[in-house]
Amino acid sequence: MLENIAARLRVTPEALKEELRTFFVTTVGTLLYCVGTVFFIKPAMLPNTGVMGVCLFLNYLSDIPLGLSNAVFNFALFLFAYKMLPKRFFYWTLYSTVLMSLGMEFFARFPAPVIADRMLLVVVAAVLHGIALATVFSGGGSTGGIDIVCVAVRRKTGVELGNISMLLNFAVILLFFWVVSVENVVYGLLLSYITSLVMNGDLRAFSSRKEAMIITSEAELVRNYIVYTLHRGVTIFDARGGFNAAPRHVLITLLAPRQEILLKLFLKEHDPNAFLRLSVASEVLGKGFQKWEE
Repeated sequence: MLENIAARLRVTPEALKEELRTFFVTTVGTLLYCVGTVFFIKPAMLPNTGVMGVCLFLNYLSDIPLGLSNAVFNFALFLFAYKMLPKRFFYWTLYSTVLMSLGMEFFARFPAPVIADRMLLVVVAAVLHGIALATVFSGGGSTGGIDIVCVAVRRKTGVELGNISMLLNFAVILLFFWVVSVENVVYGLLLSYITSLVMNGDLRAFSSRKEAMIITSEAELVRNYIVYTLHRGVTIFDARGGFNAAPRHVLITLLAPRQEILLKLFLKEHDPNAFLRLSVASEVLGKGFQKWEE
């Protein structure tokens, strides 16, 4: 069925699977972000960073709906940057932004849970936001806001705007001194810090892989398992032992965490004399893994 749909759309089944995965993770991540904002951050009047921080500031100040202000600000940013953004990033970020604006208004109809412990509330909101942002980023898009400008300028000029983004976010936090207590501003800073930790940790989990180097005399057996069972590519080198000069083969492959365990079990059962070295590849770009930046 998937092949028929791909043929009608004139794309490969692999490309269609990738876009369906992106649709799923972007939808889940965006809705999680809405839940964290509407049910935990807004009721406690906590600050936040970026465009959503400005939207919360306006909401606390004059009760402007979050969905409306988020849509207006992001629409303006899209007009500024759309010609400089990669097409795929643009469309998925646009989808996330529209879904977020609708999601904010939808979830606002439901009562927020009552959490008396302010610290617990901050941690829950930060974890939800961190997981949400990492999930959306793993699909190749973003939730909009300052990310749009940073990606556009980096693509156009090659200049990284990490420091500028940090300063802009800090300036947004300062706005909240006008509408919330100093205690809430401090909690807002803590919220942003924990969100960043969770997001970075999840992003590493999404993009990191294990590099396996196998030294074996059963190269064909191991190769067939990697290629046809694990469905991973493998590179083979001829080698010889330094101690006895016996001929050996070196196989190198990149695996997901679950596949690493399967490979260990296979070698233990079928090639116990093999030598296996595993190392962490913090980022892997290319076919079958993370796409090269467009």
